[in-house]
Amino acid sequence: MKHLYTFLFGLIALQTQAQSSYTSANYAANGDIFYIASASNLAIDYVTTGTNYNWNFSTLTGISQEQLQFRSPNTTGFAWPFIFNVNNTNLSSTKNETNSLTVLGQTLGITNVNDYYKKTTSQLTQPASAYKINYNGTQIPVTNQFTDSDVIYNFPIDFGDNDSDNSSYEVNIPNIYYQNKTTQRTNEVDGWGSVTTPHGVFSNALRMKTTLVQNDTISVLGNGLPRVITTSRELKWFDISKKQPILAVTQNNISGNWVTSKVEYLDNQRDFQTIALFAYTPVNPAPSDIVYIQNLSTNATTYSWNFGDPSSGSLNTSSDQHPTHIFNSAGNYQVQLTSSNGTFNDTVTIPIVVGSLSSNEYNFENTGLVYPNPFTSKISVSDNLKGSDFYLYDIYGRIVYQGKNIQNQDFSNLARGSYILITKNGNKVVTYKLIK
Repeated sequence: MKHLYTFLFGLIALQTQAQSSYTSANYAANGDIFYIASASNLAIDYVTTGTNYNWNFSTLTGISQEQLQFRSPNTTGFAWPFIFNVNNTNLSSTKNETNSLTVLGQTLGITNVNDYYKKTTSQLTQPASAYKINYNGTQIPVTNQFTDSDVIYNFPIDFGDNDSDNSSYEVNIPNIYYQNKTTQRTNEVDGWGSVTTPHGVFSNALRMKTTLVQNDTISVLGNGLPRVITTSRELKWFDISKKQPILAVTQNNISGNWVTSKVEYLDNQRDFQTIALFAYTPVNPAPSDIVYIQNLSTNATTYSWNFGDPSSGSLNTSSDQHPTHIFNSAGNYQVQLTSSNGTFNDTVTIPIVVGSLSSNEYNFENTGLVYPNPFTSKISVSDNLKGSDFYLYDIYGRIVYQGKNIQNQDFSNLARGSYILITKNGNKVVTYKLIK
């Protein structure tokens, strides 16, 4: 009898420590809002996993935050019959992102980005996406129905699950934008246990490893960019108490090694220190040109612009996130941006030279300071730039690198094309155009 009690006690103990099962009901629903913090800790071991494992990421330090909002597809502002049909979509998400594409001095603004899903008890699939392109003052809605839907999750999610899926879509706006993208997704649930993040301790966690092989072909304004094939992976931790991953780590395959590029965790809403920053096109505008300004600030919710152009009257200031401005006369205009949230603010002043560009006024592309140009894997900087804050952006307006040690980074995995490098040292900001 004693042995029977011992067996039953051990069985109960094993059951209480057993992995959970994450179902469709545990995942997000319309009306849910989440706050996702980005962390600066890229060197932590995120790979090690196991059964009844204790992952401790309590030392993560948040540097910025995004709001992820889920809502009904028919409330996203697109009059598209496909997304109004509940047999096609019943869930959508947005981060209210604003991006831009800049090719050969032409800028396409991208707003109102929405992803659409069909959530059932057995799957979460993405059959569609939509956004709006702003081109020469015209707003063009882009509605994209996938040729093959992306099966993101199969429910329930259990330890030991393995599944794979292929998806594809094509976007074609004649003479403006074309994209063809295929994705091979492989999911493997390779661990369970307890996870600690700055947001709390989660004792019913599952770890999923997702490998993504993506083939991307893009053309902007008739200018084709080289086809890009990338391999990346996502490590995600799910807990049945939360409707989104409590931690998500993105890694890129560089020369056969997995290198962490992004760390995000579920968080409470909070303010982080703002960083005011912007870029603009065309680089050397002529008088009366429309100057398109892309706001690259982080952690900000309100913006105050002064274009240093008092002759423009009331148009000399703006509170738009991504404004435009026309400078009617040649000159060197000191454009100031103050970016704020409820707690923090930051101000940056960047000169915009209109008309004749002289090297002593403004230097956009000085290969003696940033080299080689074109680059292949490494970007070197002169001694007087070392210690600056570096921000490297791709043509989509997405940040590729942020930090003080850009010369130590390996960019072998970046697609060939144009990049914008911004250096900030105190109040001095300089912009460089780089080619890979």
